Amino acid sequence: MPRIEIVSATRNDAAFIAWIVAQGMHMDDVPSFLRPMTEREDTLYSWKNTKLLKVDGRIAGGLVSYDGGWHEEGKRNTWIIDGKLLSSGDVEETQAGEYYFDSLAIVPDHWGHGYWRLLFDDAVEIARSKGFQRVALICDEDYPKLGKMYASYGFESGEVIDYFGTKCRRMTMGIAT
Repeated sequence: MPRIEIVSATRNDAAFIAWIVAQGMHMDDVPSFLRPMTEREDTLYSWKNTKLLKVDGRIAGGLVSYDGGWHEEGKRNTWIIDGKLLSSGDVEETQAGEYYFDSLAIVPDHWGHGYWRLLFDDAVEIARSKGFQRVALICDEDYPKLGKMYASYGFESGEVIDYFGTKCRRMTMGIAT
């Protein structure tokens, strides 16, 4: 039986967190601009917003999540590249009152064990402890298996949004506090 634990990330985990975010964007390679974002404390993808799943002492996955009410401020700190703020338009990815599951990835060697559920369980507990009654995420419409996976956890489908040119479905789930 493997030893499984969920731990808070540290700044030293920045390279792995950048990989998580790149995976969440369906990128094969990690763009050079991502790692510096994960090393900071004031970006959406900060190490401070990340929990890591370890299996037998080795990192096997992670989830970046945070207060949806902070998203707009965090976005300004995150999406400034070469001095320019990139924009997803007026898309409401998340909002105040929601705890947002931003980026999830599991190392391929650990797929098929349901480890993502452990990360979601942990994030739901964090959300509850902070008084949230709703969690949210967006799911790329080109990956219907992911949408089904999230629905199996209890997320309900909402509107489709255009996020940086990608059609994504907003999904939310109520949680009892």
